Amino acid sequence: LFRSPKSNYLTLVTHPLPSLLLSPCVTLTPILTLLPDFYDPNLAFIMSSETSFAQPTSFLQDVLDEVGTEILLFFIAFFMHLAICSNRGILSRGARSKALEKGVSSPSSQNGNGLARSLSSLVNETHDVQINLKLKGSESQSTVKELLSAAPEVELQIVQAAVLKDRLDVLRRFFASYPSHGNSAAPSSQQSLLKRLVRKGLLTEAMACVQTVQPPKPFLYNVVLDSLADKKELESAKEVFARAKDANAVDASSHNAIIKVHSLLGKADLAKLALKAMQAEGLQPNQASFHPILDVLVKSDLDASWSLLAEMRACGLKPTNSTCSILLKGIQKGSKDRQVEQILQTIEERETGDMDEVLLGSFCEAFTRSGHMNRMLAYLRQLRKTGNLPHMRCAHTIGSIIRAYGIAEDLNGAWATWREMKRSHVQPTRITLGCMVEALASNNDADGAYDIIREALADPQTSALVNAVMYSSVLKSLSHQQRFDRVWTLYEEMVREKVQFTITTYNALLDVCARSGDIGRAEPLLKDMTEQGIKPNIITYGTVIKAYCNANQLNQAFAVMEEMKQSTDLRPDEVTYNTLLDGCARYGMFQRGLEVLANMRQAGVPPSNYTLSVLAKLANRSKKPEKAFELVEELKSEFGLQLNMHVYNNLIQAAIISGDMVKAQETFANMLSQKVRPDGRSYSLLLRFCVSQKSSGCAAVLLLAAAGLATAQHPWKRRGQDGLVPALQAALQQVSVSWAAAPRRGASALQEDVVREVFWFLGRCPKFEQEDVPALMAAVQKAMPGLKLEKRPYTRISTQK
Repeated sequence: LFRSPKSNYLTLVTHPLPSLLLSPCVTLTPILTLLPDFYDPNLAFIMSSETSFAQPTSFLQDVLDEVGTEILLFFIAFFMHLAICSNRGILSRGARSKALEKGVSSPSSQNGNGLARSLSSLVNETHDVQINLKLKGSESQSTVKELLSAAPEVELQIVQAAVLKDRLDVLRRFFASYPSHGNSAAPSSQQSLLKRLVRKGLLTEAMACVQTVQPPKPFLYNVVLDSLADKKELESAKEVFARAKDANAVDASSHNAIIKVHSLLGKADLAKLALKAMQAEGLQPNQASFHPILDVLVKSDLDASWSLLAEMRACGLKPTNSTCSILLKGIQKGSKDRQVEQILQTIEERETGDMDEVLLGSFCEAFTRSGHMNRMLAYLRQLRKTGNLPHMRCAHTIGSIIRAYGIAEDLNGAWATWREMKRSHVQPTRITLGCMVEALASNNDADGAYDIIREALADPQTSALVNAVMYSSVLKSLSHQQRFDRVWTLYEEMVREKVQFTITTYNALLDVCARSGDIGRAEPLLKDMTEQGIKPNIITYGTVIKAYCNANQLNQAFAVMEEMKQSTDLRPDEVTYNTLLDGCARYGMFQRGLEVLANMRQAGVPPSNYTLSVLAKLANRSKKPEKAFELVEELKSEFGLQLNMHVYNNLIQAAIISGDMVKAQETFANMLSQKVRPDGRSYSLLLRFCVSQKSSGCAAVLLLAAAGLATAQHPWKRRGQDGLVPALQAALQQVSVSWAAAPRRGASALQEDVVREVFWFLGRCPKFEQEDVPALMAAVQKAMPGLKLEKRPYTRISTQK
């Protein structure tokens, strides 16, 4: 039994029988289907024979007469055995799988897959839209989906062509072949297809897909609405919302999309109206309804967001982690303590008690940005103590926490966070590594920062993260510690390792020259910059000017500034003028300093608090303390400046130089009333002045304030011996004792030798009772345990007249 290679005839050859050409009407057709390798139902057969016969019975009779019954039955049994039981028969595994592939097993598959046939017909009749898809019409659905997944743009072409040709039957079958549940972000989902259509601007096509689904499904309309909201297409979103409403397919998510698009456009009022419309239709808002509006409000007015938060609570909705993350965006530099406490209270009221890592990262960034590092670290310690601190897997969050510890001068916390990151096998990023290096370097642990760099270089996974900026942090730290020899050793190491220097690196090295007074090293560095094609910036010129000022070469400093103005497009900024002012103040050159100030004002460069601080220093060094108050008050009024701690400290110094205790106390009182926190220098200046003026009562009160202790009930107050002016008495009563306290550690802390000097003075003062000084010492020691005071009480030394 074989197929003729030159014709579409199936020929049965049985020697000595004649050749027979069989048509489909012959009853042997069912038997032929048992031969899958030969039988093809699409072939057309005709009856033909070399021997004419009229009836099939006469044909059988001829066969019987020719070969006999036994031989005929033998051949029939042989072919049936071959067709059924052989390796290529219908019972073999290969034959069955091949039959399935060819579609022989079922009538429906013989006619080809329905999706493939539909798409094939669409491709054949569409010429306006190019569809890059080749189908025979017999492919299975899984095969079609594999072809489409290999070319995602074809999916959009099919939808466009179906809508263009009004082939809704094809579109319906095609869209239904995508899953409508599960992960909406999956590439083969209906949601993903709709999002891609909207992103490509094919809104008509997207809506045609949505409307093929009956009954209407709100979540499909919401996918389109949310995609339009992301594109800020308000009018289109309104149109789709109206069509969803006509189809009775509107739910809370539909309204949330309208709220979202108004919010993204910055229209908080319209978003609130959309929220009210949602409630008017009897739909219950959720947190997602309020979050977009909240995100708009916190960026413009954080206080206005609290009323919206109250509305959310009135709907029975508690804040979530996302709510708090949005609120934290409103915490900026200069945010009030009241706002910070409100957000902390909201965090405590969350719907779930567990803080996720996203909220933790937002929290750290916000409090670092606003300068509330101490409050942030206290909260983190509380979370760690209660076991509610989330396990940190994000290197960015870890970097924010390390940076906060560094600013708060808490190296133990920075190291603990770094080691925890290592134990958790979290791979640091360049930012995380830079935060750790900077935290150590800025707190005078240059060796620790250098060790971190060397450790990173030794690890192949982190060696590429090290850059010149990290080395610059170490160089600055070494320079501040005046370890200048170590600076140049590290510089030579950087040269050997071929570290790519930046302008920041050269500026840091020039700053070392300025601090060490080694002007000779500056010229080779400037030459290296030129050879590497790095142009000096304003910081470079300012650093060179600073170097000449520190070396008492003011003429050279002014010459550098003139050269910068004539040979470059750079113009002196506030830092440059302040550097020259500081140089004049260093050597008491009052008149030349005033000339610099005049040039600064003529150039239109506004002064800052640093300028006022340097001017007060200039007046003090020039032995003109009264001019300090005049200059500061004049510039403060002209430029609307709010004095900071450094300006007030220099003004206190001016009053001390003048020997005016009342003026010094009034300046300190004004500092407290303006909510400017004092530091250790503020108290050191006043305490030493009290000792020199033998004002024991004032010294005792200020020491209590520096320690963060109440000043109202001390023994000297009861006896009227405190020596405070009324303004300072009122200021101390109005501020919090903990807020007014001096820092406990760091460069700005109250120095131990100052406290000892005060107790030495009070112990020898005859005005107080014998037990007053030991009691005061015990209270101060308890409040400031870091101080190493003598355990024995100071004994009073009797003096002879």
